[in-house]
Amino acid sequence: MILRPAILVLLLTPLFVEATAAFPLAYPEECIAIRHDRDDADYVALGEQFPSVGKVGRGGDGTLIAPQWVLTAGHVARGMARRSGGAFPVFFAIDDGEVEYAVSQVIVHPDFVPMGGHDIALLKLDRPVEGIAPVALYTAHDEQGKPIVLVGHGDTKSGNGGEWVVDRKKRGATNEIDRVTDGHITFTFDAPPAGTELEGTAGPGDSGGPAFILVDDQPHLAGVSSLGQPGAKGPGTYGAIEYFVRVSTHHDWITETMQNPPAERLVNVENAEGESDGAVVVREGPTRRGAAGRVGRGGPAGPPAHVEGLGLLMIERNGAIQMVGRIDELVPPELNALNLRPPAQLRTLDGTAVTSLADFQARYNAIAPGTELVLMFDHNGEKKEARMTKQ
Repeated sequence: MILRPAILVLLLTPLFVEATAAFPLAYPEECIAIRHDRDDADYVALGEQFPSVGKVGRGGDGTLIAPQWVLTAGHVARGMARRSGGAFPVFFAIDDGEVEYAVSQVIVHPDFVPMGGHDIALLKLDRPVEGIAPVALYTAHDEQGKPIVLVGHGDTKSGNGGEWVVDRKKRGATNEIDRVTDGHITFTFDAPPAGTELEGTAGPGDSGGPAFILVDDQPHLAGVSSLGQPGAKGPGTYGAIEYFVRVSTHHDWITETMQNPPAERLVNVENAEGESDGAVVVREGPTRRGAAGRVGRGGPAGPPAHVEGLGLLMIERNGAIQMVGRIDELVPPELNALNLRPPAQLRTLDGTAVTSLADFQARYNAIAPGTELVLMFDHNGEKKEARMTKQ
């Protein structure tokens, strides 16, 4: 696929960026948040040039990398498979409509852990996708400093903040890779005049979506949307840092798995050892680091903790337990109904104040599966209560 020349000029404009993270977008996803001084229609037009990006189920994205294979985030694949028993679709836009393809096999990376460097999965479709060319994988190990194009169907808003707009339109945005590790490529949402002409970042609903590097004007898949940290005014605002799983270091696993897929329909979908009893497991998120020549902005005082039993990302700040993100695919329905957004604060468990993440973990883990519990949050000055049964 060749980009229109007007857009190509924007993609090759020199970039000046930094670094930081995401919650599986889990915030796990995961908008395409955009510059406040650019027309949203330009981002929509850019996104439409990437037909290989499809919608995975009701809340994620994925990229067609072979006629019958889609690459997405591990937490998206696991979440969808658990909720549906593995029976969920992928949608691709063709002409003026959408074509639905059933997922026939889910293969999550064997070393997957939430918020880890192997948050990646393959989805085999029930039949080859017609009318859309798969994209190639980026195999070079020179990603740092490269311009990228992000594409997703999630929410959107301005980098200055405000309410999320939920319209599920496909959008594209540009950025530049600030930092590379074995597991991730990392970039930051810069406020103008820094950043790219169509600077943007990922956000809620984009988990599993791609970061493309152009090679001879052709998109090559270099990253998969996995995690994010908020910016100065919350998720999807200037200073937000995104972590995409690095494709080049997973190339061998991807190609070998497609060539010789296992016989099982659902692979590595069950909880990891020690996590199958519904216990809360708190893991530290990726550390926030600025790239050379850039000044870090916003974000939490320390790395977020992933509260796996609830699909929330939390930090301790100013004596409160504050939500900084969520893994949409793992949030229980009772919590999902509250529509909590950062910086909601967890106040009580069963009517007793929560004093720390460790306190919450100990008390939650002491509750037997099948027991009803009540969580109370403070969300924009409003008390919100979730009554749920521990799984």
